[in-house]
Formats: sequence, C-alpha cells, structure tokens
Amino acid sequence: MPRDWESWLRTATRPASTTEEAERDRTVARIRAAITASNEIPATVRVYGKGSQANNTNVRRDSDVDIAVEWTETFDVNLWGDTVGMTPQQLGYVPAAVGVDPVDFRLRVERALVTEFGAASVDRTGDKAVKVLAGPTTFDADVVPCLQMRRYDRPQLFHQGHRLYPRSGGSIDNYPQQHYDNGVAKNAATGGRYKDIVRGLKRLESELVATGTLPNAYPSYLTECLVYNVPNGYFGNARLLDDLRGALSYLWGELRTLAPPESWLEMSELLFLFHGATGRSVSDAYRLVDVAWTAVGIRD
Repeated sequence: MPRDWESWLRTATRPASTTEEAERDRTVARIRAAITASNEIPATVRVYGKGSQANNTNVRRDSDVDIAVEWTETFDVNLWGDTVGMTPQQLGYVPAAVGVDPVDFRLRVERALVTEFGAASVDRTGDKAVKVLAGPTTFDADVVPCLQMRRYDRPQLFHQGHRLYPRSGGSIDNYPQQHYDNGVAKNAATGGRYKDIVRGLKRLESELVATGTLPNAYPSYLTECLVYNVPNGYFGNARLLDDLRGALSYLWGELRTLAPPESWLEMSELLFLFHGATGRSVSDAYRLVDVAWTAVGIRD
C-alpha cells in the first residue's frame, strides 16, 4: 500500500515540542553558567544558541544544541572585495593592541566546561566544537569557541559575525544573526511553509539513509540552504506534499547539470553556498534531491 505522504508530512514537519524547547533553553543556560563561573573568561563573552535548534528547523529529537561562546573584547577582520589592502584607518576602526589567541581561548572554554561538568562529560577531541554530554533534562551540546568578526565590504560598512578556528587549521566565518533573521523572513513570506519543508526534507533524508537508499547523511545546513534558495512562489499550496514536490522539482532542475548555481547563497546571504565551501558540493546536493524526488515525486 503506498504511503500517505501528506499525513506523514503533517507529523514530520512539526516544530520542536514545548518540552524540547525547554530542554534546549536549559542546555544553553547551563553552558552559560559554566562560562560565567570561570575566572579565566571575561564577562563580556557572549553565550548563545545557533544552528537548527536555534533556528527552529531541527527534526524532533534528532539534533544536538549548537552553542557559540564568542569572544567580544576584540574582533577579527575580514577584508572583502574593494576593501582588500585597505588600512584600518581607511576602513574606520582602531586595531586592538593585543588580541586573544584562539587556541588559548578554546583551552579556557574547555577548562570551564570540565570544571562544571567533569572530564567524563566533556569531549575535547572535536575539530570545531567541544561536546558536553546531555543531562537528565538537557540535550547534548556542541560548544563552539569563536571570536567576534567584522567583514568590511567598504569603508565604514561591515557585517558582524564570528570566526572559529578548527583544530585542524584554518578558520571559518559564520553569520548566525543574519542566518536567523533571513530564515524568519523567508518563513513569514511563505506562510510558515519554508521551515515546514526543511524539517520534512530532513526527516525524509534520515529515512533514506536508514534504508540505505542514500549512502550517507549530508550536512543539515546544506538541506536548510537548498530549500532557502527555492523561490517563494513554490510554497503555499493546499497540501504540504505539493510544496515539497515543488521545491524538489525546482532544485532538481537547477542542479541536474552539476554546474554550481552562481547566485545561490547561504542563508546569511553573505556567503556563496557552493563556492569555496567545505563539506558540501553540487553533486551531494543533486544526489539528495534526486533520491528524495524519486521517493515522493510521482503525482497522485
């Protein structure tokens, strides 16, 4: 008997329950308390949730809580476009005399977490994040030490984000506030369907991986950004199923040549989705969309 996809989607697209929201909030609060208690970390450090839990695009009971611990005493600078080569004076800021060493900051965060939760509950081996295991009423937490960062597009104009330094080397810039704001705007413009379809597609992907139809799971962030790049007109049908099919059809058509869509952006709209990104590729995106379309694409 064929699956009733509409009924399945009505369940799969539900946002986090009130209980899960409370557990998420307690998780952020307990990490904040651990950081606040440290005498090695200034009170100006910001502690806040980010990622799918914070953006309400997580699949129920299927994700950790991502928490940024952001150094704000000084900021890193990213020069973009015409600002490359400009001096701080030309851009309009005064450089800090002494900054913080990212490795040292991460060690301070690690020590604060171990002091609060014990070494057995803190995994310090992660490349980007320090994992704190769940408690009776909290989720697992991926704690990301990062530094405040400004991207200057032209003098006096910058976008504020944060920069993290993986243990493996290099750096990664993120813009969590812009990501959040644009997701809220997209969801409002689609009558709430944007986040519904993100959650539905994530749940479908999990099923396809579990059955072996997909060889492996792709980054949750990739799924979120793919649906973000679907024009708003594809949402708002009478059925959730038609929204999902419409989104997949659009994505399949754009990705099938495996040529990177030049205009597609991450949700912050400050970074290209495929150009220069690690851990995601056009071929991965096409594979996900193609297999998902095969699962739900036959019209009834």
